[in-house]
Amino acid sequence: MYGDDRPPRFAPGGSPVVRWHATLPGVTAEDGSPILLPFVRWAFSLNEGDLLAVSPEEDPAGSWRFLSYGERVWNAADGCLDPWPYIEELLHLPMAAVGPNGVLRLPEEAEALRGGRLQLRVEVDPHARAFTVEPLNDRSIDAEWWLEAHYMLPILPGFQVMLPDDLLWELDLGKGDPLAYKASMALAEYEPWELKKPPEGRSLVELGPGGLLTLPDSLRIPPALEPNAQVRLRVIFQNGFLSNRVTLEVRPWAGL
Repeated sequence: MYGDDRPPRFAPGGSPVVRWHATLPGVTAEDGSPILLPFVRWAFSLNEGDLLAVSPEEDPAGSWRFLSYGERVWNAADGCLDPWPYIEELLHLPMAAVGPNGVLRLPEEAEALRGGRLQLRVEVDPHARAFTVEPLNDRSIDAEWWLEAHYMLPILPGFQVMLPDDLLWELDLGKGDPLAYKASMALAEYEPWELKKPPEGRSLVELGPGGLLTLPDSLRIPPALEPNAQVRLRVIFQNGFLSNRVTLEVRPWAGL
């Protein structure tokens, strides 16, 4: 899926992910350093060279919590008149860095995480955006998780939208790739589809150059036909014991 492991340059504070809680098995490099897989880097908008502020967690012992330094600085600068106290507080914490291919370069304080089995706990919601790396020991891992991401996309001539570069990269989609879809009223649901025949009740549409997607006629409601109209793209990743599913929901945006 990730034949080209060079993600697009994610914008600071620009992660589309609004909700994700999961516990995942850790992946490590040859030297024992944790590796942030492409999905995690996408969810936290982390580029190679980005810094993370690191703080120890008491439960369980030996775990460390990681916050995106760039995202926190961006949000502080954007959300208050005097962001320096918040930035200064971050600078007092040890710093980790994202290396090539997602290898996590740990500060000296967290070197104990290198080597051994690890797990990654993820927390993304309106009140928290962080992940924790911790020793796995003998605890079990809940393999089920559910992630939600939001985008706002302008409707282009021809009643089309351009899917975002970072999402195309994450889903490994490009020109000519098919999506199976069904449309009802003002909602269209899409799923990446590899087979020639779509599932019952769905049709196929192919992506155009750059991720151009033609919208179905059922979405031509008044809000979608106004000048500068937009659609809301809601992306759902669902991972369970019996299935792995990605759904793209497209709905015209009335700005309410």
